[in-house]
Amino acid sequence: MDKRALTIGMGLVAGIVVGTVVGAITGNVGVWIGVGVSFGLVIGAALASRTAEDNGDSQSDSPPSETSEE
Repeated sequence: MDKRALTIGMGLVAGIVVGTVVGAITGNVGVWIGVGVSFGLVIGAALASRTAEDNGDSQSDSPPSETSEE
């Protein structure tokens, strides 16, 4: 498993945990798990993107452009 997927997964798990705890406190677990998943995915993706930038890795979906110097 690559580092990017692991980082996004950790964000997802953290969001689920926080959503479950807040949901248990407020008595509305279903809504808060959804909110936690959403925030967890966004935070995980942001951290993965920042980590890739810091390491100089660019994992975009598009192939690298070919430039010819003549």
